[in-house]
Amino acid sequence: MLRHFSTSTKTFQLYKTPSKWANLPPEQILALYKERSLKLVGQNKFNQDELNALLSTSKYTGIPEHEIKRIYTKGEVGVFEILNEKYQDNYNPPKFQFDEYPENAQQIIRDHREQREYNRIAAYEMPHLVKYRQEYKPTVDKPLKFKFVKYLGESDYKANQKVSLVVKLSDLKLDEKQQHKFKVLSGTRFNHDLQELKMSYNKLGSSLQNSKELSQQFSRLLKESKDLSKDDFSDIPLDLRYFNKLKSNDHNKKLNRYKLKFPEEWKRPEDAPKERKSVLDLIE
Repeated sequence: MLRHFSTSTKTFQLYKTPSKWANLPPEQILALYKERSLKLVGQNKFNQDELNALLSTSKYTGIPEHEIKRIYTKGEVGVFEILNEKYQDNYNPPKFQFDEYPENAQQIIRDHREQREYNRIAAYEMPHLVKYRQEYKPTVDKPLKFKFVKYLGESDYKANQKVSLVVKLSDLKLDEKQQHKFKVLSGTRFNHDLQELKMSYNKLGSSLQNSKELSQQFSRLLKESKDLSKDDFSDIPLDLRYFNKLKSNDHNKKLNRYKLKFPEEWKRPEDAPKERKSVLDLIE
């Protein structure tokens, strides 16, 4: 245990001047060293006078001088080793004197205060929100659907810029000739099973720029599909070779899975499980 020394006006700043620690009692040197380490946290650097004063306490503490030198280089952690104290905070709360509510009761009181705070907000502050009231307008389904890709933690990944546009043909309200021209112009980007168009773009620097470019391309495509004055493409048949090849690939069989139906000739009603009767049915 360290002895506590009184701090007079003359020795008030003594912890700042290790050069004056020479020939002081070992207890006072250790007390000044602890005070200096605590008050100059992060600012205390190597000081030869401070080290020499600590070396003079070797006989008092029983720590060899070479060991004091080694511990001194550890900085703030070494303070506790030299003072023979634990680095952890030895906080020992006083015993409960039955002069206040126990912890569980205090938690109930805190919860009650928090609930009362929200009650006051609801009673006195929330009524002022009436001036911000707006008429509810149900959302309108928009035919264009943009899909963005985001890889968290990889801001420089190029796939983060990619944007996909999906639109169903039925939402465009085109007649048969316009639909045919739309499919011809869409080419391989049109899914004939799902009856939808899917386009993607990732050449520009950001996803917002790519989405704007996709919107402009689709607007030009739709405008050209509706214009039948020049050419309605009625003499050009749909080219399904790419789409059929895509469906035939093993990794794209999912495109056709919902079209599969169980063959009628494979059905065997005689092998179907028989309906089980309950006890109530037998009683009736």
